[in-house]
Amino acid sequence: MRYLKHFGLLLAVTGILTACQNTEIRTGSEAVSEKTDVAATDEESAENTNREPAEEDTSADIDEHKIDDDKLAEIVSKAEEVESYRAELNMSAALDNTDPRELNAEVSFINSTPPQLILREFGEERTISKDGKIYYNNNSEWIDVSESVDVNVLYSVTYDNAAASFAEIAPYMERQEQDDKAVYTYNGGRTDIYQTIESLVQVNFGQMEIESVDSMIEVTVDKEDKLIEEIKFEADGTDTQGTFELSGNAAFDTFNEVEEIKIPEVE
Repeated sequence: MRYLKHFGLLLAVTGILTACQNTEIRTGSEAVSEKTDVAATDEESAENTNREPAEEDTSADIDEHKIDDDKLAEIVSKAEEVESYRAELNMSAALDNTDPRELNAEVSFINSTPPQLILREFGEERTISKDGKIYYNNNSEWIDVSESVDVNVLYSVTYDNAAASFAEIAPYMERQEQDDKAVYTYNGGRTDIYQTIESLVQVNFGQMEIESVDSMIEVTVDKEDKLIEEIKFEADGTDTQGTFELSGNAAFDTFNEVEEIKIPEVE
């Protein structure tokens, strides 16, 4: 039976941190959570990143599209002004008609160097990062795990990454105005577009040779602020080994209003 090797970096890092409590500290690329089977090795990740779809017309590479739409250019440019925000990711993924895996993650993020964040899992504060230090709540106390986890892998669905993914997909989307919102929608079977979303939310179904995929992506933008408020996605498809499904949404708010993140007391 196949299983999800990555299901959101939140779960992958949680597996790593759980392992740190019970065994010797290992690097993020080496640690594997036996309970969730979500951490992949660097070699496996490289294989999956380089996988190619079966018999897909890829004459147009989304990475080569230039931002020639003024409205899109304004949205992408506005991302540079975002200094902090709150984001929430809800996601469900399944392989071969098995029971779906669910993920709920919320993050308060400050765009500093290094970044500051509070990461919550199903409403509970789980990880805090500030001043290059990382602290993890193991359900009984906060512990310093700075030596075993890289802050850059804690959370991938940042606003910058969302804006970059939107810029890749937008040339294939239809735009409609709804009151004070602009809604961009994509419905289609392009494998490269599906993989853009898969990469954004850090789902790794393992080595796949995609035969077909049907995706729906909807991006809601505030027309006045030019800020992305939500990305919804649904996809299902087949590969040479069976079927896969992915759905969820990423929402952003509280732009430039996140309060200072405080370091927890560490035992």
